Amino acid sequence: MPSKPSTRIAEPLLGGPVGIHLAAAGARFRNGQAYVLAALLGLTTFLALALQAPCLNSGYAQPSASARMCAGPLSTAFVGHVNPDVLGRAHGGTAALAPLEGRLVDLLHLVTDDVSVFMVVVLLLNTAGVAAIGAGLLVLARRRAWLVAVFASPLILFTLGSTLDPFALALAVWAMVLFVGSPPMRPRSWLAGVLLGIATFINPLALLVLLALTLAGPHPVRGLTSRSPRMMLASATITSALLLAIDMTAIDRIVHWYSDAVDGGSFASVLLMAELGDVALWAPLWIIASGGVTLAVAVSLYMVRASGLDPAVSACLLIGGCLLLAPGLMPWDSLWLLPFAALAIRRWWVLIVWTVAEAVFAIGIQLGDVSGFEPSKGLDPSFVALFALLRLLALVLVVIMAGENLYRRRIRGVPASADPPRRGQGHGIEHDSARTAGLD
Repeated sequence: MPSKPSTRIAEPLLGGPVGIHLAAAGARFRNGQAYVLAALLGLTTFLALALQAPCLNSGYAQPSASARMCAGPLSTAFVGHVNPDVLGRAHGGTAALAPLEGRLVDLLHLVTDDVSVFMVVVLLLNTAGVAAIGAGLLVLARRRAWLVAVFASPLILFTLGSTLDPFALALAVWAMVLFVGSPPMRPRSWLAGVLLGIATFINPLALLVLLALTLAGPHPVRGLTSRSPRMMLASATITSALLLAIDMTAIDRIVHWYSDAVDGGSFASVLLMAELGDVALWAPLWIIASGGVTLAVAVSLYMVRASGLDPAVSACLLIGGCLLLAPGLMPWDSLWLLPFAALAIRRWWVLIVWTVAEAVFAIGIQLGDVSGFEPSKGLDPSFVALFALLRLLALVLVVIMAGENLYRRRIRGVPASADPPRRGQGHGIEHDSARTAGLD
């Protein structure tokens, strides 16, 4: 007779406690997995660099740059151009860049006027950022073999030469590593705040990572140590104040973003493609709606904090909720979801559906820009709108699955009537759970 009833053995299949029959992986297996994932990330980054090679050789002039899938806000602003006049697209240009991106453009203009040299610098910064993202994820999630969905993501291919978001996201990921204090890293809350303060001046979505850590720090899930966010908030505020004092154009850029907020990939851009309303009507409406959803998610997380909050799940829900109704949702915005979604969602097919939808949209938006210069050669706006809607549906799926993870974590536990573990079993399960429960 077996020592455990069949219902106890089948609990993982029935949604019961996770890790009953799992043993801790050995150091050799973990090291081998890390090397394989690092090699895959290197291959993806190499392909992203190869995608930029044709433009590095022959320039970033439109419409050829969009047709070659290597156009982006930084290269467009450096040569003094704006986005093509296409329905559902923002004007862009230098005024639409983030404060630190604008300063990078101004600084390199003092050295060279060659856009290829400028883009080499951008690619070097972003390549270092992607490598840092991979290293940070390997620290946060040691046994997540499905991180391959991140390291092979097409989002890296289509954002490496667009903006500085890969670099900013690397700062946000390492801020989470330093705040959580995942071994072998010691907690450094003040440094996490500095990194997030810098990342905010590249993309304000870093503020949502700051909010996620603030909510999850005092009430972490099992396996993580409680952290006070006060030092992180203080250092982030001081860093932001210093950058704001150094770069006085930040306020002007915020005003410009408000007046030119509607961009591709959002519900608002789809409405503009259908010629329903204009930017003056939809921009404030969708900004308010996005802020309302973000506030609702933050309040919901605060209400369930007693059950323990996972920093990655919290960040995924906050960023996903914000982007869902944001007036603009370009591929570099979706990049901010990538590491946190991989840590929060445990289903392969969800990550695959989402990344495929992102790849299709990234290609579609580039070919749609071509139609602003050569209508006969570009992609029809109706197809771009269709790709945007499919991508938004995939984003809804990601948010739902991340929310399901948060809900299941609250109800998951060992039943009181369960038989006690065998001798020698309990320690292995507890050891594995203590290491993985924090971001499992």
